[in-house]
Amino acid sequence: MNAELARLADEAAALAAALPPAVLRGLAEALMQTAGEDAAYLRHQALQVTPHPHFRALLGEFLDAWQRGAPRAGVEACAAALLAALAATARARQEQSVELVWTGPDVAGMPLRRTDQALLEVIDTAQRSLLIVSFAVYKVPAVAEAIVRAAVRGVAVSICLEAPEPSDQRMGYDTIQALGPQVQACAAVYVWPRERRPVDAHGNAGLLHAKCAVADERMLFVSSANLTEHAMNLNMELGVLIQGGRLPASVARQFLRMLEVGILRRVTP
Repeated sequence: MNAELARLADEAAALAAALPPAVLRGLAEALMQTAGEDAAYLRHQALQVTPHPHFRALLGEFLDAWQRGAPRAGVEACAAALLAALAATARARQEQSVELVWTGPDVAGMPLRRTDQALLEVIDTAQRSLLIVSFAVYKVPAVAEAIVRAAVRGVAVSICLEAPEPSDQRMGYDTIQALGPQVQACAAVYVWPRERRPVDAHGNAGLLHAKCAVADERMLFVSSANLTEHAMNLNMELGVLIQGGRLPASVARQFLRMLEVGILRRVTP
């Protein structure tokens, strides 16, 4: 029973990280109001707490995990796990820190973190998982070396990139090859396949234009900067470094879900 409750607590914590607090609280209240009812009615009432299809899907997955992994945990135990996860998540959000990150002209009285420093901190902080997303990659040896160091210490590294073929050759060079052989050998590299992209009336496909890095679902760097020498040293770039709270996990899970359903596809360089 203890193992089942531990699994239920883990599922509740994951749900709390992905849902707005009001939805999670509504789910706990709905469960308490259906105590003693059959499973079908319980599920129906629980899914009524939000009309948002993505949130409803997450609620359904949680209910399935509860019934499958902790069948002996009753409605009260499930609701208590949700409320505890909600309280813990709220505290974590209060402890979140956000820093501005900048590459560009120095302005007196405005000390900001440099882009390369923030990115390297995210990579060097990772102990379990590291996600890096970029439109362009070019001449960033320090970043490449940090990625290899992360892989050597056992971090699972995933890199999502734009590349010439899926972008209809709108990239001037091959970003995958630009990573270098050592990074290619130790990281899982993904692209957005041409057939999975939206296309406008003229046949132009969308681009993978996001730039971010996430370490252990606890530290998130979002920036205008690509993984290029100019972005790190010459351009005017602005970003944020976020530690703690729900946003790092939300971004990591967004990309993980795209990997799982095939929107992003792994490539073999």
